Amino acid sequence: MMKKVMGFLLAITVFILIIPGVTALAKPDLTVKVSAGIDGKAKYEKGAPVSITIENTGTHFSGDLVIDVVESYQQGMGKAFPLEIGTGETKTISFFVNNLDGMSGMYGNQHFKSIYLYEGGWKKGKEIKYSGAKFPTATMYHDEKMIVTFTNNIDRLIALKSVDIGPVPNVLVINSEKIDVMNFPDDARGWDMVDYVVMDEYAFADLQSEKQLALLEWVKNGGIIIIGSSDNLENEVGVFAPYLPLKLTEQIDVVPTVLNEWADTTEFEETIRVYSSELNDGAFTLLEEEGHLLIADKKLGQGLIIQTAFSLGDEPMAKSSGMTAVWNKIFSVGENVVNSPFKKMYDPLNQLSYTVGTTNELFPSFKVSASLIFGIITLYIIIIIPILYFILKRKDKREYAWWIIPAIALLTSVAIFGYGAKDRIGRAQIQHTAILNVEPDGNVKGYFAESILSNKSGDYIFKAPHGTLLAASPQNTMFNTSGNLLHKRAMLENDAAGTALHFRNVGYWNVASVYGETNLKDVGEIVNDLIVKKGLLTGSITNDFPFELKDVAIWSGSDFIPLDNIGAGETVEIKEELKTALLSPRLPYQGMYTSAANDDLMKIRKNDALAFFSENMSASNKPVLVGYTDTQIVPVTLENVNTSLSSLTLIVQPIKSDLILQGKINADETMLEMYMAVNEPGYGEYVIDNPIQETYTEGMEYTQSWRLPEELVAADIDWISMKLFNLDHQLYSSQILNILTGEFELIESDELALTENMSDYIAEEGIVTIQINFNSGKYSTGEVLPKLELVGEVSK
Repeated sequence: MMKKVMGFLLAITVFILIIPGVTALAKPDLTVKVSAGIDGKAKYEKGAPVSITIENTGTHFSGDLVIDVVESYQQGMGKAFPLEIGTGETKTISFFVNNLDGMSGMYGNQHFKSIYLYEGGWKKGKEIKYSGAKFPTATMYHDEKMIVTFTNNIDRLIALKSVDIGPVPNVLVINSEKIDVMNFPDDARGWDMVDYVVMDEYAFADLQSEKQLALLEWVKNGGIIIIGSSDNLENEVGVFAPYLPLKLTEQIDVVPTVLNEWADTTEFEETIRVYSSELNDGAFTLLEEEGHLLIADKKLGQGLIIQTAFSLGDEPMAKSSGMTAVWNKIFSVGENVVNSPFKKMYDPLNQLSYTVGTTNELFPSFKVSASLIFGIITLYIIIIIPILYFILKRKDKREYAWWIIPAIALLTSVAIFGYGAKDRIGRAQIQHTAILNVEPDGNVKGYFAESILSNKSGDYIFKAPHGTLLAASPQNTMFNTSGNLLHKRAMLENDAAGTALHFRNVGYWNVASVYGETNLKDVGEIVNDLIVKKGLLTGSITNDFPFELKDVAIWSGSDFIPLDNIGAGETVEIKEELKTALLSPRLPYQGMYTSAANDDLMKIRKNDALAFFSENMSASNKPVLVGYTDTQIVPVTLENVNTSLSSLTLIVQPIKSDLILQGKINADETMLEMYMAVNEPGYGEYVIDNPIQETYTEGMEYTQSWRLPEELVAADIDWISMKLFNLDHQLYSSQILNILTGEFELIESDELALTENMSDYIAEEGIVTIQINFNSGKYSTGEVLPKLELVGEVSK
């Protein structure tokens, strides 16, 4: 009997010892692989796709994949993705990030772990270990041009390998075959790093509609796509079919000798097959041979579609040694139309933190009026000295004064504090500032900052529908990318309803900010019907928004022509004398980002909103209508919190006006659009935001250009004189670009006056360009820059 009992106890002991080991073995065994960018390549300050593949050789895993994303010094958060993966399964999660900078060593983040797995979810689950990649990596580039080709045979486009696109250190050509079709971005921002897309007889229409629409939206946002023609083109290009510049018919044989002059080559003497074609609405001819269209383009939003009437990859043209020159010329067209002069070096969403976001986080100080404080002190003195003394003396309780006096003082202080801070104590305060632009398609797009001043510690959840991007700037983000896990402070989740951004453990009376980008439909617009004749602006403006617009003005040149407030649905008539013959291109906004020393926070917020638009959202410098509303348009909400909202939205709409020109036209600096670009070693060429306030130094090569307003370019004007003046050759040497020769010609005097052959120096787009090299060895300001004046006569 004893042996049986001992055996039973031994069996129980062994069972107890073995079960934990079996349980420990029964767990998910996960391996993570990561691909980032396009073909492993990405650009600083540019959006990029990321794909994370998880393989499970253990038990079933149910929980969240979390990745910490460092957007900038000021912005960072975790992104959570629900993950269910069984034994032996492999799953891939794809998404995009606004940039990979913080994951590539910038912002002090030297490749710290950024990928986490939480079994049971990130809210209450447990982090588990895994093997494999701990963070995304990609080869990072600055200003290299990136071309993605859609072709079934990259050898058909072999001439692309030797193209030269402006002053950039390198050109990267990536064939889409190197990218898994499933990893094609389904959001336009995933294509952000790409400069050009080339499509050559490729079945683009076979891709998922979301992936097609992402590339279409990329073009609308400023991308350039080059499409070669084929027999089945409209069926091949999918969503791009309605926007093609050319309508093709039958094939014909053409000797494209005009290409030799156009592309500065001598290689095209053989017959090639081209499609007889005609221009679609909104398209423009770039090149034709004896009445046969060869190349055309068409603006699409802020981007461009260039189409050739011939196949880009068919021989003999594709293998001709002159094809590289043709590509160079096509890319030059794209650079002139889209990328210059408004190339922005920085991501607007990141810039939002340092500009609008700084003042948006300034909340009004709680105050108690001086008269009220004086009254309270007077009452306090009356109560403490005579009244309290007589009451205590009558009751013979004067010894109570030692605690009654400090108690009254304490209660008085608490009452004053409670009265002054009642708004901050009773509910959280939110300040919302948005800068929205009305696009040509009627959509309203732009950026916003929303800051919360908490009235209690805890978690706060902001929500937005699809089409509105959220990014977090939690407390103490700056320079703290490795000290605390970002997802412990802010977490972003996506679901069928939209996006939820969780701020975690926000302190009492602390500030946290949401930054974002939005694209809204059917909001409204400002309808304008304006005419400019002999410098007189007349017509009407109608507010088609469902809310009042305040402080409406026309921004022309450096002036704001006030129109006062315009109610919802209201129309105002305009009659205004202009300083020039037409509404001038906008000049950079000169109101600097103001400091907190100014008590008028609303004025500061308006000022910074205008400055942000001027520096970060200007697709062109055309005159615009601006107005403000205190109605919150961006659909961002704070869940389950009683709040006090201060909302400011700047709405900007480009002006469409009819121009009637007569007589002599004098185009000077008030009418010409001037921009400066600098070719900085290691960074390539970029445009200077505010040339007049810039400091210019020795050893840098600057390009100064002036562009005529589109109305004058389209008008029939005979230019009779051109004068370059304010030149200072003691400070710099200057050269002017001859359009016909493509060469820069040295300017030897302090003034250049021309009365003939002006077309040699004015490009088809109405641009005059000079190069400046400072040789003084001293710093110089924008006041020393050359100035241009053109005089012309309107043809009768």
